Amino acid sequence: MKKRNQLIIPVFIPHEGCPYRCAFCNQTKITGVGMQSDQKIVQDAIHTYLDVFDSGGLPAERQVAFYGGSFTGLSIQRQKLLLDAVRPWIESGKIHSIRVSTHSLVVDEQNISLLKENNVRTVELGIQSTNDKVLDAVGRPCDFNTVRSAVNSIRKNGLGLGLQLMPGLPEDNESIFMQSVQDVIGLEPDFVRIYPTLVIKNTDLYKMYTSGAYVAWNLERMIQLVKNALIEFNKFNIPVVRVGLHADPSMLENLVDGPYHPSFRYLVESRIARDRMFDLIDRLAKIPSTISFRVPSRHVSLFLGHKKDNISAIKSRYGVQNILIQQIGNLEDLQLVA
Repeated sequence: MKKRNQLIIPVFIPHEGCPYRCAFCNQTKITGVGMQSDQKIVQDAIHTYLDVFDSGGLPAERQVAFYGGSFTGLSIQRQKLLLDAVRPWIESGKIHSIRVSTHSLVVDEQNISLLKENNVRTVELGIQSTNDKVLDAVGRPCDFNTVRSAVNSIRKNGLGLGLQLMPGLPEDNESIFMQSVQDVIGLEPDFVRIYPTLVIKNTDLYKMYTSGAYVAWNLERMIQLVKNALIEFNKFNIPVVRVGLHADPSMLENLVDGPYHPSFRYLVESRIARDRMFDLIDRLAKIPSTISFRVPSRHVSLFLGHKKDNISAIKSRYGVQNILIQQIGNLEDLQLVA
C-alpha cells in the first residue's frame, strides 16, 4: 500500500452541540451514523484505520477528527469524554492530534483554550455563506462579525483553521457566493472545504424544494461557480482540501436533487484545464486544423476532460479537426504546439 502523508480518522457526532438545525442539514442521513459516539466507538474507529495502514506503513501525520456536530457546543463533560478517548493513542504516539468541527456561535476563548489543552490542533468552522440574507433563509443566523471573533479566538491559541462554504443555498447566486469567497480569503484560513448544496430528505430544504420555494442548482451551473472559487483560492495559496460530499451510501439513498457527481472535483478541475487550453489557442494568430498539446503525464485525464469533453469543446469552439495530446514530464507545464 502506498504511504500517505496524512491520515484523518473521522468520528461523527451528528447534530450534537448544534445551536439550531439548519434547513439543509440532516447529518444522520448524510453520514449514515445514527448512534451517539462514545469512547468505545472512538477507539474502535482508531483501531480500524490504524490496522488498515499498519502493514503498509503509517502516514507521517495521524489525526482524529470529530465531524457532524458543533463540538464546542457540547457540555464540557461530553467534550472531555470524547477527547479523553483519544488521549491514550496520543500518549503512545500512534495518533498525533485531534481536529474538531464547530459553529462560530459556540466559540469563545474559554472553550478554545480547553481544546488546545486536550490535544486539539485544528478547528473547522462551518460558515456556509457570509451573506446575512442567505443565512437567514436557511435558519442560520450568524453574522460575519461573529465569524471573525471565532477565527480570532482560534488564531490567538495557535490552532489551525479550516473554513467550510456551501454554494447554492436559498437566496444565493454567483455574485453573492464569490463575495463569500473573498470574505473567507480575508480570514486567511489554512484550508477550505466546499460542499455544493444538495436536497436531502427529512430537511427543511426538502420541504422548501417540494413546495417550489427552492430550486436546486444544476450541475453545470455549480461547476462553473466552484471553478471560479478554486481559481480565487489558488491565487492566495489557500488549499481547497475537499470539493463535494463523500459518496456515502446513506447520503445517496436520501439524495433528492442537486448538483451531485461522484467525481465533482475532477469535473471542476478539468474545466479549469479546458480554460487554460482555450487561453493558449486564443493567442494564436491563425487557428490550424490540427493542434497538439504537451501535457504533464499526471494531468492527462484533466486535459482530456470527462468522456473527452474538453476535446469536443475545443473542436466545437474553434473548428479544429484534430487535437493531439502528448505526455511530458510532471515538472513541465502545459504547452501548445500548433
